[in-house]
Amino acid sequence: MDREDRRGDGHAVLKVSVDRLDGWTIASLAGQIDIFTVPGLRTDLGALVADHGGRPRVIVDLGGVTFCDAHGLGVLINAHQTAVRRGGTVRVVVPQGRVRRLLRIARPTHDLQVHETVRDAVGVGSL
Repeated sequence: MDREDRRGDGHAVLKVSVDRLDGWTIASLAGQIDIFTVPGLRTDLGALVADHGGRPRVIVDLGGVTFCDAHGLGVLINAHQTAVRRGGTVRVVVPQGRVRRLLRIARPTHDLQVHETVRDAVGVGSL
């Protein structure tokens, strides 16, 4: 599943690439997560959580994301909650920057495990 969401002006704003690592499904995102790209992201993450079988183990790598609003945070939380109901988890990789600050500020409203690298997310420990 490699896909790009585009606005009406034809400029790509969110690219989603999927890979596998040590039993985890890795969704790497690049671009902006906003009201325009959230519908496609919701569909993609929903498919990854459903496609993983009994216990979804999904890592969402936001390393290439330049902007994420509350709509995007809601999609990440919803995907995690769906995975938890199925006995799995969604972990988020976010390097230092604005997107990481958003997740820290919103921390009381979610239980997402936030990591600095994909390797950290595959292992144990969270921020």
